[in-house]
Amino acid sequence: MLTVFRMSKFSELRVLLEKELGYLPGGGAIDALLSRGVVKRYSRGDAVIAEGTTCSDIFIICSGITRFVDMNGDRERTFAFALSGTIFASKYSFVMDMPSYYRVEACCDTELLCIRKADFWEVMGEHHELALWMLHYAYGELFFQEHKNAMVHNGSASERYRRMLGDRTEIVEKVPQKIIASYLGVTPEYLSKLKREFLKGE
Repeated sequence: MLTVFRMSKFSELRVLLEKELGYLPGGGAIDALLSRGVVKRYSRGDAVIAEGTTCSDIFIICSGITRFVDMNGDRERTFAFALSGTIFASKYSFVMDMPSYYRVEACCDTELLCIRKADFWEVMGEHHELALWMLHYAYGELFFQEHKNAMVHNGSASERYRRMLGDRTEIVEKVPQKIIASYLGVTPEYLSKLKREFLKGE
């Protein structure tokens, strides 16, 4: 379902975006960007970006959770999640107009603001401060990629699960167990064991 993004929703999304970097660009730049968007709603399991297809749009998560999936041999692998306030796109499609390598999928009922690539660049050209903010956002993405490698992929499965409980509570509450297991690199059965051990230790 598509709906035009209403001005009344700007304030809520502004708060989410400000949390990402700790500040927002001034001069009406964020409103100019959001005003170009159209809301898309997805149910759990719906593909936002399908692997092998070209989608150069920019997405901002208004509510819900998405996951990023690729194939590890013949097994599906969840390698990242995105929560409310996150901006994402298929980098293959956005930068090089190539089909997406990965799949982006809704993990629960999710509402996204979709902005066309051409509109995005037009607004960037009109608002210098917004362009700088997006540059900082891109560097923030690189930081969190390294942070994820340091925190998620290190330590025992139990330690990684406990870190997720502490840092990403929404994921544990709303995302199916088999997806969380894929992200942690364990089986759903082993994840159930970790959950039981955690509850006993509380």
